[in-house]
Amino acid sequence: MFSLLQAQKIRLNTAASTLTYQAKHIAHNWEGVNKQLQGLAVIEEGLPKQLAIKASVRDFDSKNANRDSHALEVLEALRFPEVRYYSKSIEKTSEGDITIVGVLSFHGVEASKTVIAEYSSSNTGFRIQGSFNFNATDFGVSLPSFLLVKINETIAIDYDLLFESIP
Repeated sequence: MFSLLQAQKIRLNTAASTLTYQAKHIAHNWEGVNKQLQGLAVIEEGLPKQLAIKASVRDFDSKNANRDSHALEVLEALRFPEVRYYSKSIEKTSEGDITIVGVLSFHGVEASKTVIAEYSSSNTGFRIQGSFNFNATDFGVSLPSFLLVKINETIAIDYDLLFESIP
């Protein structure tokens, strides 16, 4: 049973959580979905106080094997196999929203990233949903070109993360 009074660690429900990126080019747009996420959260007094999320770069699926293979090369997945996000602070900002200040680690670079998430709780845990953007070039990614034009450096991320206590 999920306790509202004492701090406890709960896990990300991988089967019910997704991380999706959207990339753009003048010729076409595409997205890749990762359904193999890992994560932990610490709950205290009914609210998340800390969270950590990890995604393997190889687990993003754009439904195009050639594109995914090329992305692994561009992102140097052998050197930098994971994307990670760790919270530094979490604060309830309004009914149904929380602000998460944390660190995004991608392609060997760490950067501060603040996100506002829709937050809902249940007897067994909580769900956060939202989106944010980042610039791939800020993380040292050399963007590929198609038809002599590089892909857009702004990558949009959508997340839907369900954290639940394990019976």
